[in-house]
Amino acid sequence: MKLKTLALYLEAKSISKEQFDALSEVEKAGHFDALNEENANSIREEIKNGNDEAVKTLKAEMLGMYNAQFETMNKAIREIGLAAKAASEKPALGENKQSIEFKALKEQVEKIAKGEKGEVTIKAITNVASIATNTAGFDIPSVGQLATAERSAFAIFPKQTLSGNNLRKTINYWDWDEATTVRAAAMVAESGTFPESTAKWKQYTLPVQKVGDTLPITEEFFEDEQMFFGEIGMFLRTNVDIKINDQIVNGDGTGNNLTGLIASTPAFVPVASGISDASIYDLIVKLKESISTTGGAKYKVNFALMNIADINQMKLKKDANENYILPPFVDRNGNVVDGVTIIEENQVVANTMYIGDSRFARIYQRTGIEVSSATVGDQFVEDAMTLKIRKRLAFLIRTVDQTGFKKVTSISAALVTLAT
Repeated sequence: MKLKTLALYLEAKSISKEQFDALSEVEKAGHFDALNEENANSIREEIKNGNDEAVKTLKAEMLGMYNAQFETMNKAIREIGLAAKAASEKPALGENKQSIEFKALKEQVEKIAKGEKGEVTIKAITNVASIATNTAGFDIPSVGQLATAERSAFAIFPKQTLSGNNLRKTINYWDWDEATTVRAAAMVAESGTFPESTAKWKQYTLPVQKVGDTLPITEEFFEDEQMFFGEIGMFLRTNVDIKINDQIVNGDGTGNNLTGLIASTPAFVPVASGISDASIYDLIVKLKESISTTGGAKYKVNFALMNIADINQMKLKKDANENYILPPFVDRNGNVVDGVTIIEENQVVANTMYIGDSRFARIYQRTGIEVSSATVGDQFVEDAMTLKIRKRLAFLIRTVDQTGFKKVTSISAALVTLAT
């Protein structure tokens, strides 16, 4: 949907451009108000339909139209002001009351300057502040937004929509049973007995969880404050997105929580490596080594989720001569270490880290974000309603794929061990 331009509005009203230009500024303002009301109704309709992206686009277009209208009206006001100024500065023929008063004032000021007795009356200046109840001003048709942290954890993992009608709120999956599976291949002599491997599988389940938020509003608010009503929908959606991102990292798998990275990822056990003055750069290399040593044919470690405090500690490390240290296996900005992309995620607790192959984790979504409204309790007779937003999902690192991930529970302690 596109907003109606002034040209389209005039065409619908059978007003030519020449006729519009000939109107007074007050008459033009009336047409501008009518055009803006039509466009505001279009935006209200998109808000009611839940088309957030369309609302953002239409708001931006309407802001541009407001600016253009404001400039047109401002130009007219300037022209009127200049005409009034020119009229006031026009020289009069002969002496008038104003020139007589000026001469008298000048004489009094000269007396005071010479130390003689004189009297001057200072008259108050009339300015905008003289209008005690003036609330006029240019209204910007948008709302400033609250700051939120980057939601990186949710963004980096693949997504898949859950289909079907008989899910029982559960994901079932089969993995090889590493504990009982045996690879027995060996060299065999002539007439020798071949070894026998053991193949075992195991079924696992994972619950699909739900996250949501609500906010009660009155019917009058919905009807009269469409701009703010649209903001409420985006506010609730952002709240849900923030919680989902936090659960991807910190969900412990208990109760209604997701089974996030903290519960799915095995801990890295550092070993003494004799690395002098070990840095976080060194730690990332050793983490990648711990995964690739036994799983390099399957995994290609491609991410490290870290708190900004630890990223900066890594980048700002200096040598004894106050020179910044940048190892040869790190890109110029310090954002890629030995092929591993460093990703800022401030839901990761400082002094901890998660690293792995993002292809082997997946976010399963039962539906997209759902927005609904209903009356709760006495809201029907109170002329109110509650907005609700919800999403159902699960985060899964299959049991057999957990060897492709590592978590560091204490970066500082790991560095001490690597340096010994």
